[in-house]
Parts: sequence; structure tokens; C-alpha cells
Amino acid sequence: MSAKQLRLIILTLAVVLLLWGASERFSRGSDTVTGGFSLAAPAQSAVDTISLMKGKDSIVLAKQSATVWTVNGHRTAPDAVNDLFQALQDSAPPELVAQDSSSFGRLNVDSAAGRRLRIRGSGKPLLDVIIGARGSEYSSAYLRRLGDSHVYLWRGRLASLADRTADEWRDKRIAAVGPDSVVLVDVERGKDRYALTRAGKTWKLDGAAADSGAVARLLEKYRTVTAAGFASPAQADSARAQRSAARGQRPARHLTLRSARGTLVALVFDSIPGAFWVRRTGGVAPGGEPGTLYRMNAWDVDGLTPASRSLLPAASAKP
Repeated sequence: MSAKQLRLIILTLAVVLLLWGASERFSRGSDTVTGGFSLAAPAQSAVDTISLMKGKDSIVLAKQSATVWTVNGHRTAPDAVNDLFQALQDSAPPELVAQDSSSFGRLNVDSAAGRRLRIRGSGKPLLDVIIGARGSEYSSAYLRRLGDSHVYLWRGRLASLADRTADEWRDKRIAAVGPDSVVLVDVERGKDRYALTRAGKTWKLDGAAADSGAVARLLEKYRTVTAAGFASPAQADSARAQRSAARGQRPARHLTLRSARGTLVALVFDSIPGAFWVRRTGGVAPGGEPGTLYRMNAWDVDGLTPASRSLLPAASAKP
């Protein structure tokens, strides 16, 4: 075989290999290809309903005003909806990973396994996509438009936001109280009951001098009182039944903050293993939702309702 014939054979094999590689790259369910896909997120001002659906579970975010949204009837966290719209815009260039419906089940972008994100405004659909399984890269997932057979790898926060439960969308703030507005802190902690009162620039604990540094740190904790979670409907029913059975008995703890004009916030704490159920029973301070039973960690409640001795000057504090 001559050198010329050998070169021709090598060249032919190289062309065949290139064609085979291209065929594999663009075949259905094959390696990724950068695409010109984008979600073209609608303007937030044009949206009034956002639905996240998977199977029979449904989370519905509904606009109440320009700045207020609800999730399944409860107030959403302040930046929750803003985060979602930001995630629709923030992404590295998506990659085409499949072009046929045979890949839907494998990538979890079918209607049964995927999470459907539907955005509507004025009764019209503005965006409708299915978010599937997580990709191999951090913070990525497979995604396709409803009715489209093309599947893309989408990088960004969208998948993690779509994974949120209804409670994770909710506003966990119970109260927000500025330290300067407080003139009285009334605490009942079992048998330990005391009142902190502002006297000019100083504070008194049941008439005696209080540790100004300890009081300042305590007041900062009231700036934002945040729950760890919420009671389920069954837990709320059980808590109501227990309160009814124990009618006339004092809850584990009480906290009332007052300003010169009246009550800022009043909280009641019922002890449960490792935590407390918390109810807001009054006050004009921002935050909190009427009738909501919040869950707070025990150490957070201890911070809001400390033992009286921890508020005394060091020389006066005794066991």
C-alpha cells in the first residue's frame, strides 16, 4: 500500500469519526448544546398570580397590592416574590439537552414528576414551564416550556425556589419593635415575673437599677421577632384543645412591650418539647398574622424572655 493510499484511508476515517461525533452530539437525549433559549420573564407589575404545582400539591401566590402578596391565603415573606422574578432573569446561558418527549421521564420534566410554574396576569398566561430533576451542576435543573419538546439545563436559583414548601414562602415575622419606642417590658416566665421600665435614660427592674447593657441587648432582640415555622392545621387544633382543657391556667410565658401610647405587642408562649407555640394576642407593632400559631425554638424564646437575674448589674445578680 502506497503512502498516498494510506493518507487517504486515514483522512476518510477522520471524516467518519467527525460525522459520528456530530451525530451523537445532536441525537435525542444526548450531550448538551448551548441554545438561544430564555424565559423572557414577564414584568412583575403585570403579574397577579403565580402557581407552583406538582401532582395534587399546589402553591398559589396571589397579588393583593403592589407590595403585598399571599401564599395559599397567608402573607408571603417580604422579598419572596422579588426573589422569584430575579431568578427568572439570572441564569448562565441554558443548554439544550434533549429534543424529544422520550427524555421527559428521565429528566422529570413530564407533567407527573415535574414542578409546573405558571405565571398569569389579567387572566392571561404569561409563562408556563415545567422544572424537572436537578442537574449535575450546583443550582441547576432541567426545564422545558409546556407544550415544547426541547429540554434545557437551566442554571440559577429557580429550581431551589420552586422546591419551597408553602410555609417557606410565608412571612415568619411575628413583630418588629424599635428599641427607642419601648418604655415598658413586662415578662412572665413561670414564677419569675418582672417589669422593666424606662426612667429617662436608665432602666429599672421592678424599681431597682437594671444593667443598661443587658437591657440594650434585650431590646435589640425585639427589633425583629422571627418564627422558626408554623403549626400545621392538626397541630393548631391540638393546641386549641389543650388550651381549652387547661382553661384558667397561665401559659408558660407572657411578653408585653408597651410604648408611651399603648401596647406595641403582646405574645403568649406555650411550651412543647424543645420549642414553644407562640401567639400574638395584641399590639400595633408591624408583623404577625391574626390567628396564626407560630413555632419558635426554645433558645430564641429564652432570649426574648430572659430570667430577671440576667438583667441585674453584675454585683447585684445572685442565683
